[in-house]
Amino acid sequence: MSQRPFDDILSLLADLPGPDAGAEESARAVVGPGMGRLADIAGWTAAWSGRPIPQVNRPILALYAGAHAAMSPHGGAERERLELVAAGGAEVSRLAAGQGAGLEAFDLAIDRPVPNILEGPALGERECAATIAFGMEVMAKQPDLLIVGSIGAGAALSGAAIAIALDRADAAGLDPRALHAATRVRGEGSPLELLRQLGGREASAALGVIVAARVQRTPVLLDGPAALAAAAVLDALVPGSVSHCRAADFDPFGLAACLDAPPLTDVRIANGEGAVGMLALGLVRAACSLAAPQ
Repeated sequence: MSQRPFDDILSLLADLPGPDAGAEESARAVVGPGMGRLADIAGWTAAWSGRPIPQVNRPILALYAGAHAAMSPHGGAERERLELVAAGGAEVSRLAAGQGAGLEAFDLAIDRPVPNILEGPALGERECAATIAFGMEVMAKQPDLLIVGSIGAGAALSGAAIAIALDRADAAGLDPRALHAATRVRGEGSPLELLRQLGGREASAALGVIVAARVQRTPVLLDGPAALAAAAVLDALVPGSVSHCRAADFDPFGLAACLDAPPLTDVRIANGEGAVGMLALGLVRAACSLAAPQ
């Protein structure tokens, strides 16, 4: 039997590892309930790192840069932004340096924007599957905490469209173009088909790295609509598959409903470029410091 493009990702999703309940219990006990959400954060980090005294020493921010014809016909703005991030001149670059976090920014064919999702699918099956696989590659660096974000204005439109298509959001409060795109694909099939139709390269790569992080039992912070859309697609496909993830910031699209806990912050930096992820990283590290016995 010939293999279909999504078979590899479906195979990984069929056998996902779970959290270390003992490590979580130990960390929560040390922090104590008096510290509120810090106990939850410490317990979550311990559960997915497998260490009762969790630490974050090798955080990596993965930024996936892509362009959408609906927003940027030539990808020029995305190219400029990616180059600024890579040169260390962007806000997130400075925040990552201050946190001692690795920053990996990936050019997902910016000069070849995905087609307008209001008119047709963003990607073919094979390109979507290949982009999912490409997204996984950053996990070869073995971070002990991963922050996932994106570069590109199209992620907000595609994220809103995915939220509507998954019945996670009230379309009345979102971009009406997102409703148009979501209506075009209703009843089209599996959540992966919704990703292919609406998500573009950023969300596809984000989905890949989220799955790879789960396989390696690495906690993940999600920053922005592309990362949250990828998580929502995964949860719709396999409930519980994103329990190793937390949202870094307030989610205006309703995509974070798939997660077990509210966002770590509420600073409402909407671009999803990882700046909020860096702030949330500081909170995670503070929680982990409380889990270390005196």
